[in-house]
Amino acid sequence: ECISYLIELLNDAEPVVRNTAIKTASKKFNNEIIAALIENLGNPAYSNQAMNTLVLIGSKTLPALEAAFYRSGQSTQIILRIIQVMGRIGGQRAKDLLWNKIDFPNKVVISQVLLALGECGFKAGITQITRIKYAIESDIADIRWNLSAIQELEETGISNEIVNALKWEIQNDIEHIYMLLAMLYDTRSIQLVKENIDSGTTEGITYAVELLDIFLSDQLKQRVIPILDEINESERIARLDVFFPRIKLDSRLVLKFIINRDFSQSNRWTKACVLFQVGLLRQSEFKLDLIAQLFNPDLLIREVSAWALYQLSPEEYQENTTRLGISSKKELDAIVIQSLRISRFEKVLFFHKFEIFEDVPGITLTYLADFSQELDLKLGEQLFLDDAFDFYLVLAGSVEYHQKGEQKAIFNTGQFIGEMLGAPNFINTNRIIAVEATKLIRFNKEQFYELLTDNVRLTGNVVEFI
Repeated sequence: ECISYLIELLNDAEPVVRNTAIKTASKKFNNEIIAALIENLGNPAYSNQAMNTLVLIGSKTLPALEAAFYRSGQSTQIILRIIQVMGRIGGQRAKDLLWNKIDFPNKVVISQVLLALGECGFKAGITQITRIKYAIESDIADIRWNLSAIQELEETGISNEIVNALKWEIQNDIEHIYMLLAMLYDTRSIQLVKENIDSGTTEGITYAVELLDIFLSDQLKQRVIPILDEINESERIARLDVFFPRIKLDSRLVLKFIINRDFSQSNRWTKACVLFQVGLLRQSEFKLDLIAQLFNPDLLIREVSAWALYQLSPEEYQENTTRLGISSKKELDAIVIQSLRISRFEKVLFFHKFEIFEDVPGITLTYLADFSQELDLKLGEQLFLDDAFDFYLVLAGSVEYHQKGEQKAIFNTGQFIGEMLGAPNFINTNRIIAVEATKLIRFNKEQFYELLTDNVRLTGNVVEFI
């Protein structure tokens, strides 16, 4: 008889009440409760807690999760969370349901399906081996293309930012290959190979290659070993060229290909770096590419494309941004023409200068830029921080931190203001006061934590920094 009340509380406006209801649902649940928990997966403030509860309930949630996955109009964010929950629940039923999604039309979802299968210890059966090998070869093909792209760009002294983005993509593909190999072969053996490769020593790499030579099939051996072996880039490319041939391109064509490649081959950060480079060098032959990218639903790509197009031709910028609608044009004008706001791309560049983010991949920081907001404080203006405040990064200027009316610290450009300032107190106990005109970047705390759950490297940095 209490279930009906719990269903209502799972949609309560008060965060503490809803979080408590989500925790309680692990002990008292039915199909309606599970459905309400799945709805909470789309809300950053409650998604982690809802995921934990669904995992605690276990395999009983799988039918509801499967139905929610295929619901018409379901958001990609909830779909990805559903896949993560299935992976954490594990078991043969979860593995079967995940495998059935391996050919889903959205490649981002396929990537998450493979990660979830890896997490629940999936081992490919005879009928599934071919599909896993195809995924491995797709990753190797992307690595081979990126290796040549790096060489071709470095020959012309192109932006380091693009080259670094491509290197991060290669590293990400290698991690993905390890996970896929663990589905085909003994997990401990693959982990041993990875640890020896990561050691960076000649002895470790030689031992890892010898291990791979023993248990990999001949087909995979010829493709995987050149990726991991300690050889120079030219030899690596030559050995892969037998299986993944690619003609030599000039730097202009490389940039064009990166802009127009699928997002599963070149991520949004790499594309944004190329678009920024085009605007910086005012390369007019890319004008049509920039106009096309103006209509990209990804706001990071759209902002950089608008800025680059404005550098090439202010008239073309005005003509084409008008087609986006009044609201979108106004937002772009504030960034590109009036400089009232900084773009997501500029935020990522700034984040990289900050100690906590300096070795974090650009693609991860783009998600951080997505939910960050700018905040301007005039001289003497104050901002109260209670126990539920968001996080702040000082973009320019400096602020004093006061606790119970007493100055405790000063935060200058590039410093992070988090919740480690002190124990929670009454409202208005903690405040910051601008010592000069100051620009802050505010991060929603719940979305920040949600980002940490999916990025181990960033989480490690944050813990170490704190």
